[in-house]
Amino acid sequence: MKTPITIIVILISLSSIQGWCDTEGELNSRFERGVRYLEAEQYDLALTEFQTIRKEFATSGSVGGLAECYIGIVYQELNSLSEAVSAYQSALALKAPHDVHGTAHLHLGIVYKTQGKLTLAENHLRQALALLPETSEVHIHLGDVYVLQHRLNAAENAYREGIRLNPDHTESYYGLGRVSELQDRLQQAMEYYDAALVRNQYLSQVHYRRALTYRRLGNSEQAAAAMAQFQHLKTYEDTVHQFREVLYTNPNLPMLYIKLGELHEAYNNLTAAVRVYETAAQMHPSFLPAYTHLGEVFIKQRAFEKAALTYQKSTEIAPNDSQTWLKLGVIYINQQQFDPAIAAFKRAIVVDSTAAEAYNNLARLYAGLGRDIQQAIDLARHAVSLEPTARHYDTLAYTYYRNAQYAEALEAIHQALALAPDVDAYNKLLLKIQTAQKEK
Repeated sequence: MKTPITIIVILISLSSIQGWCDTEGELNSRFERGVRYLEAEQYDLALTEFQTIRKEFATSGSVGGLAECYIGIVYQELNSLSEAVSAYQSALALKAPHDVHGTAHLHLGIVYKTQGKLTLAENHLRQALALLPETSEVHIHLGDVYVLQHRLNAAENAYREGIRLNPDHTESYYGLGRVSELQDRLQQAMEYYDAALVRNQYLSQVHYRRALTYRRLGNSEQAAAAMAQFQHLKTYEDTVHQFREVLYTNPNLPMLYIKLGELHEAYNNLTAAVRVYETAAQMHPSFLPAYTHLGEVFIKQRAFEKAALTYQKSTEIAPNDSQTWLKLGVIYINQQQFDPAIAAFKRAIVVDSTAAEAYNNLARLYAGLGRDIQQAIDLARHAVSLEPTARHYDTLAYTYYRNAQYAEALEAIHQALALAPDVDAYNKLLLKIQTAQKEK
């Protein structure tokens, strides 16, 4: 999971090289390709891409400085901090735009903060602040340095400025919580920690600080609950880290991505699951499970347009997979795109003539639309003959009901209720049929 800092470099620095030369389109494409490698954690490919650009454009400070910044980021992600420092210093030695130099100073400040070199960290972050005054991350990291230096008032001001510039960053609220906790303003600390969790509920460290703060407040029950949540999420974070380590050394095992995505889903972190499945699809574009899992998450998020596009891609990869066509048809129904849904269910039947669910869904759709009712009845009958389930009997009853064949509808719905007597929808349909029969 990447920090927002990487995104800043992408957005600001790419704009800084616009108009540099006639090959700017191709050059931007190469930078973007390197960024995709970086986001997919294909660090070897990312490093090669940026180093090649740096070599080819050795005479350009703008391009070279940007490339060095990205090289530094790759090394930083690999925890090769000495190499990262060298790359950022190389960027500063070149005649590059202010935003490139500002980004290099920012990352140097982050690295030095990580290494405990607080004076160096503060110096570089202050220089970053002069060049990137409207960048919230600069203020956040400067606040972290001030906390480590026990300069709590300065830290509080820095975090508040970070919130002013971007109120969505979790780190600012966590920082304010730490400041308040260190100043024994415990209730206020809890408010800030809660605000941080509103923005990112998966940060185990925030739950840990809440547990300690509750303990100091004398609330042992809440402290225990917060500590349990910390332990739960710490296990999650550690397992994610283990997966990422294995993936870095085994990028050609696509099922590892699926397992990581399933882990995210198990913790209901659907945003992270989407990123992992998208990365799997990017790295292994013919790997069907990447698309089906991605589509399922989009459905959970009720992002039906994205889900439809994902399953359309699945049908291109596996045109003879009836389940993929079935799922696509259901997504189209949710989008109220009924003709494409009909086409998808028909395709599922062509692919697999024993796909009972395809006959059932097509029958239900025809009946609901009041279209081709006799065909709907025939399809529903066939679904029941293939799989005599309660759901299929319910659809058969519905098709008869829509065709005013109430005696047949009653017989079918009683079959459904015999198999699943407690399903409310089946009992409601029974009442509808009975009422219609009386009014006939």
